[in-house]
Amino acid sequence: MKTIFDVLVSDGDRCIAIVGGGGKTTLMFYLAHEFKKRGQRVISGTTTRILYPTLEQSPGVVFSDEEGLYERVEKYLADERHVTVAKKCSEAGKKLLGAECRELEKIFARSSAERMVLEADGARQMPLKAAGENEPLVCGRTDLFIAVVGLDSIGTSLLNENVFRAGLVAERSGTALGDVVTPHTVARLMCHREGLLKGCPEGVRSCVFFNKSDLSQGRNKARAIVAAAAGLSGRKPDFWVCASLAEKSCEYGSMSL
Repeated sequence: MKTIFDVLVSDGDRCIAIVGGGGKTTLMFYLAHEFKKRGQRVISGTTTRILYPTLEQSPGVVFSDEEGLYERVEKYLADERHVTVAKKCSEAGKKLLGAECRELEKIFARSSAERMVLEADGARQMPLKAAGENEPLVCGRTDLFIAVVGLDSIGTSLLNENVFRAGLVAERSGTALGDVVTPHTVARLMCHREGLLKGCPEGVRSCVFFNKSDLSQGRNKARAIVAAAAGLSGRKPDFWVCASLAEKSCEYGSMSL
């Protein structure tokens, strides 16, 4: 049986960008660990901000403006096969502030890492979001673009306490604020020109990742979103994955079917 990693990643996916709803950080470190298990060296990081990683998530953090940057990156890659790169730490010490794409691309190019996995926007841990004017911040050399949707968004009210930038989600999905989020809401957001694929470079392989399939009717909700999107025009992801990162189980398919 194929794993989440098997269905998401291909041999040519050297740089991976993850955007969208809550679960991005967990997915990023899951992929980093899977690359490491397969004997590959990997850099994880963010172009926005993430919580400071635990030792379980990452063996260490290197800041892009510190002295001996490249030597420190290589030391972690040689010893651990994984390192996280950021611009700096927040004043409170709880978050990593993202480096610019050009910095991350330069570090990656000069390193021995075979892969780089980056979180490219924020959602305040909400399951569904619409990207703002200046996001996501996606590196130009991205090979795989993953947009995360939490299936726990289905059935909630389209309000700011449930959905990040609810007003933009309403506008782009043709849903009224306060209405129930349905599979059709997510499907219309997916296909909108500034929807789930906003910021995905042309020609880059893309995926919508339906997270939390272990919830009640989770997989049925994902299938309903895919079925609703089939009747809509607009740019769509190349494929979809419905998964539970907690259970490491998945279902997947092409958006062209």
